[in-house]
Amino acid sequence: MLPSAAPDPTPANTLPNARDPSTGQILLSRVTQGVRLARNGLFEETVALLDDTRKRLHGHPIAELAPVLPGLLADLGLAQTLCGRFGQAEEHLNEARSLADARRLPLLGLVAEHNLGCLDLHRGETATAITTFHELVHRMPADRQEALRVDLAEALLSEGLVEEAGRTLAEAPWQASRGGVARTLVEAKLRLLDGDRRGSLHLTRQVRANEGPGSLWHGITARLERAALGVTDDGPPVLRAQDTLALRAPSLPRPPREPASAGPRGGGRPREGLSGAYRALSRLSRLGAPPPGPWLGSADRDPHVVRAGLESALATGDAATALEWAELGRTWAVGLVPGPGTVGGTALRELTGRYRRALCRGGGTEAGAYARRWEAARWRALHPGRRNRWAKPRGPVPGPVLEQLLAALEGRAFIHYTAAGGDAVALLAVDGRVHARYLGPLLGVRRVLARFAHERSAPSTGAAAEAHHSTAAQASDALFRPLLPLIGERAVVVTGDPYLSDLPWGLLPALRGRPVRLVPTARSWAERPPERLGWERVLLACGPEPEQARLEVASLAAIHPGARLLERARRDRVLTELARSDLAHVAGHGQVGDRTPMLSRLELHDEPLLACDLASLPSTPDLVTLSSCWGGRGFGGAAGQPLGFVGALLARGTRTVVASPVPVEDARTGAAMVAFHRAITTGTDVSEAVSDHLGHVGFCCYGA
Repeated sequence: MLPSAAPDPTPANTLPNARDPSTGQILLSRVTQGVRLARNGLFEETVALLDDTRKRLHGHPIAELAPVLPGLLADLGLAQTLCGRFGQAEEHLNEARSLADARRLPLLGLVAEHNLGCLDLHRGETATAITTFHELVHRMPADRQEALRVDLAEALLSEGLVEEAGRTLAEAPWQASRGGVARTLVEAKLRLLDGDRRGSLHLTRQVRANEGPGSLWHGITARLERAALGVTDDGPPVLRAQDTLALRAPSLPRPPREPASAGPRGGGRPREGLSGAYRALSRLSRLGAPPPGPWLGSADRDPHVVRAGLESALATGDAATALEWAELGRTWAVGLVPGPGTVGGTALRELTGRYRRALCRGGGTEAGAYARRWEAARWRALHPGRRNRWAKPRGPVPGPVLEQLLAALEGRAFIHYTAAGGDAVALLAVDGRVHARYLGPLLGVRRVLARFAHERSAPSTGAAAEAHHSTAAQASDALFRPLLPLIGERAVVVTGDPYLSDLPWGLLPALRGRPVRLVPTARSWAERPPERLGWERVLLACGPEPEQARLEVASLAAIHPGARLLERARRDRVLTELARSDLAHVAGHGQVGDRTPMLSRLELHDEPLLACDLASLPSTPDLVTLSSCWGGRGFGGAAGQPLGFVGALLARGTRTVVASPVPVEDARTGAAMVAFHRAITTGTDVSEAVSDHLGHVGFCCYGA
């Protein structure tokens, strides 16, 4: 939302010897004045001043200075965008980009492209805007990254991708002297969408105290503050969802008016991309609390429509219907966010190779730069081309899953952790019935889980270890205390919203010794393939470090006679053998990926094996065990499909992955892995073997 902030005009002593140099200086000062007006949110005044200056520059010698005209047009186009004059804005921004290219001004070309992305965002072509902003992340200079990240976060919020938006803001290189207002307002919107009303109010009031009533920032702040004050947890779910949709639309100073029934309270016209969501909410209001179905249309991709359906069902006490809506809440972002399969194509393969070679040279800033380019290319691969909506339209809304799920549980308990009205909620399917249990305020539950995951991610001894036990007990109570009377001694299958993140579930006291399987969705469990009995083709591989990894696979070779043993495993050989194995065990040092779990890696003898390498395998083993730190990272924590090694393997057809989402201790892991493999070779269920031998050191059982 920031103006392009074109460089200050050329000093007077560098101006050409024009007929009237004083006029040129005046025109340049008007451009600078327009930029200042824009920074203060006075976009109507900016448009009037810059458009008049543009006309006066026609034929003037000062316009021949390389940066003058393209800089003015870039700022004028952005100001016109924020005033809703999209046709004029597109014309001026395209002209600015062409002039920048012709005059060899790459920075101004990037600014014009950035402002074209803002134009796409404000007229509702959000997918194109997201693609544009991601493409610019690795090209834009550091001093202009803040404005770009703010606009990218705004675009992600427009599609309801709150977690992605928060991550984008967290990664931005903030500069206190620039962009504070736009950044603060986007953060306030993010906090409100994420349920933190108090934090949102604090930020909006901070802006309002510093902005005059004539500023666009002041108007946006007032609307955001009214929305935060109007948010209540006891209002009708549909009404809350309508107010939320109004927050997600990028704000314009004078939006066209429609009857209030057509959009949010107050009568503002929703942008085109949200109109389907408003129609679905209107129908949901009339029908009461129906299960999701074809009547949703494209709104099955809107998180706040799905949340309204879930909350409506809970309000009527219909936990079974709430579970159907919660299942849709796990899938709405599929197709909107790049999944584990969006890593193909020539450009991505080339960038993957460059990133890998940078890692071999020590990583650092070079690897980080390639990681940013890689992630941008992944988004571009999902949404190719300009003027396109989301690339792959989804088919009909999937049918009900509950009946099939209950039949497939076979004595287990299924838990879906979700949220409603600011509270964390557990939906528990057991003994043919579904129960809803409220776990307390969502923000409080998230803090407890985040503290547990954070403390477990760092080595500890003595007093720190005792603190870890305390946070584990708190997390266990938060998630399971209300459920244990209904679960009894049953094994459990778990899925849930991103606030669960990547927990080491076996370390929770309520789950010690209890078989636990983590699944992406209820449907992935209900429609799982028949279980395979035994594994004929076994792969055992290890990297160069730690030494325990080599000893571990040597011990496992005695348990799996005839296994292919790769004690000096190289990447290409591991990939080849994975494609023709039934069971694979890979041990070595694991590292978290830069910017995305799909760049997580396992160190091998020649070069690292990346999670994205697995996405192109023709087939994968039925069971994969990753004996490393961080192997399970990326399964949770974001909307869309699971990512990382686990997500890539499950997407390619692996039935079960055993991995740790946190660091593990080498000595304890080796002995535990030997006991685990002995158990599964005697027919013990994989999840039971994990709970008996691996859960206490941080490993989890993923998939069916």
